[in-house]
Amino acid sequence: MIYPIPTYLQRFSKNIQQPEVVDSQLQLRSSTNNKKFEIWYYGDLLSLDGEVLPFISGSTAKIVARDPLTAEEILLFDGTLHGYNALFCDEYTEEERINRPLQKYDMPATEVVLSFFYNIDYDEEVDDYEIDEQGNVQLINGESIDWETIKRNGYDAFAFYFKKEDGTLLAFAQEELA
Repeated sequence: MIYPIPTYLQRFSKNIQQPEVVDSQLQLRSSTNNKKFEIWYYGDLLSLDGEVLPFISGSTAKIVARDPLTAEEILLFDGTLHGYNALFCDEYTEEERINRPLQKYDMPATEVVLSFFYNIDYDEEVDDYEIDEQGNVQLINGESIDWETIKRNGYDAFAFYFKKEDGTLLAFAQEELA
């Protein structure tokens, strides 16, 4: 079974769970099966009352997990490319996409758990999209992507967590995208 997780993360996903119909959760693994990562990001850090860690946020936020043993980088989220808003609502300039230097999130390498939420019933709303004869949908940036990829990469919210040794999850990024 293919769980609804973004296609670009499929090969880095282990222990995929679908606790509810509208969300999927996975544990991140590198291509060499390492499971501890440093987080590098572009965006703002937003401190909220009641939250242990500040959240990475911003419309052009970019979040990368870096394996400290191999230096492999895994793109977790790019606000200019991923999620419903980037696919159908918000346009970005080339400058906004390119000029985003990453900085290290102040947390030692640890396990990372990713949750993606799919509250948009694409199959129910298929008539709201222009699908060509090859089954592709045109995005706001002019590119075309197949319908099945849209359903997996067009998530409408996400939450990313560090996993403490006792199994507790600490959120470091979460956004509603639609």
